[in-house]
Amino acid sequence: MKKLLALLMAFLPGHAKADAAKLGSDSDPIRQMLFASQSLKEQVRQMHLDGSPGAFQTIADASKLVEAGKKEEGIARLRSVLDLPQLETRIQLWAWSALRELGEKPDPKFAFEVLGVIIEMPSGDGYDTLAAYVDGSARYLNFSGKAIFWDAQDALIKSLCQAFVDSTIPASNRAKPRTSLSLPKRDAQVTMLTRSGLYVITAPPEPVVGAGAALMLELMKRAKEKPANQ
Repeated sequence: MKKLLALLMAFLPGHAKADAAKLGSDSDPIRQMLFASQSLKEQVRQMHLDGSPGAFQTIADASKLVEAGKKEEGIARLRSVLDLPQLETRIQLWAWSALRELGEKPDPKFAFEVLGVIIEMPSGDGYDTLAAYVDGSARYLNFSGKAIFWDAQDALIKSLCQAFVDSTIPASNRAKPRTSLSLPKRDAQVTMLTRSGLYVITAPPEPVVGAGAALMLELMKRAKEKPANQ
């Protein structure tokens, strides 16, 4: 996949661009937020609230309740986020990250359901990061400073995201809890995002790499087709 990503990079347009010195690095908040595993306080710190009702405002309200010593009310507020219709995958993961922090546990039937996957691959003088979620959204951060952020509803992209997620399941028996968001020291690794937390597989098998490459190809194609000012 490393060679494939290098080849594809030559065709990646400037669809979205961030600070090349930071994008995809250990300290890059954009990369870290892909994992949707931040603490409740960190989530609120990263939010840009405008007073409009919604999932993020509800999470912020829950944080205030917890800080005021009203833990049970805060938990109830966080659980109300999970009942919102058409909830984005990352928001669901953030809500569960906060709930786990407060001592709550997901239903065992769904605790280890994979809701997203992230593969980190050495490339150039840094790392490329590809994230896919079951709601059909995807992110690609290239070490060079270019990126693709995909949120549009699209049947093909969603199916490729799901295939990427599904490809990790056969290898999940060798996954270990991920306790740090630091980039791997060497080689590639894939992280499974669940309601119970993050689980990492080092040296991901070929089916996982292939599924990630298929998603990457389609994202590159769509980014190239879309005008840069949209």
